[in-house]
This record gives sequence, structure tokens and C-alpha cells, in this order.
Amino acid sequence: MKKSNNKKIYQAKKKSQSQPKRESLITVRLTEEEKEIWKAKAEAAGLGNNLSLFIRECVENSNTVVRMPVSTREFTPKTYEKMGRIGNNLNQIARGINRAIKMNLFISGDPRAEDEALKELFLEIKSQINQSK
Repeated sequence: MKKSNNKKIYQAKKKSQSQPKRESLITVRLTEEEKEIWKAKAEAAGLGNNLSLFIRECVENSNTVVRMPVSTREFTPKTYEKMGRIGNNLNQIARGINRAIKMNLFISGDPRAEDEALKELFLEIKSQINQSK
């Protein structure tokens, strides 16, 4: 009597789409606390403790803001126009004060109104600069 060899051979299912083999390695240094936080986030996202998959998902599915290098940031013509207006206002104020001093006149009015107008212009320029970044 012959014994039959009834061993089943298991073979992995073939993937319907073959993905390229990942061979590049990127090293990221984390504190133990950061590592645990990332693992917890991966668990919460349903990815187990697979940080590689978690990071890939975060990078590939996020809205990345592309920032221009500092050297390529430029002022818009509108910014230059506003800066010119501020310079003009400052010159007018200085001219008026100097004229009043030379004529020994009392400077009437509260200069804080002009100061507030200048502050508003400076804030507007600052927001223009931040928007161009």
C-alpha cells in the first residue's frame, strides 16, 4: 500500500495591480513621545501601527501649501504705490512741522489722527507683504 502525499500547497494571491517595489528609505528622527503620538494617530486612522503607511497617507492625501523661496518673493506694484503714499504723507507732515517751527507757530490739532492714518497704511502694507509670501 502506497501512502499518498496529500499536502496542500498554498500560494499567495496575485495582486490585480502590481505596484512598484519601494526601495528608497527616508529616515525621520522623532522623540519617543512623538513616536507614540504618531502610532496612536495611525491606530485611530485604522492603519494599525504601520507608521510608513500612515505617513504616506498623510503626505499623499493632504493639501500641501507650496511656499515660494524668500529670494523669489517680490512686492506687487500696489505695495510700491502704498509705500510711496506713506512716504508722501510723512514728508508732508515733516514739512508742516518744520514750517511751523521756523515761524514760531503753535502746532494746532492733534497729531494722533495722522499717526492713526499712518498706522493703518503700515498695517495694510504689512498684509500685502504677507499675502505675497
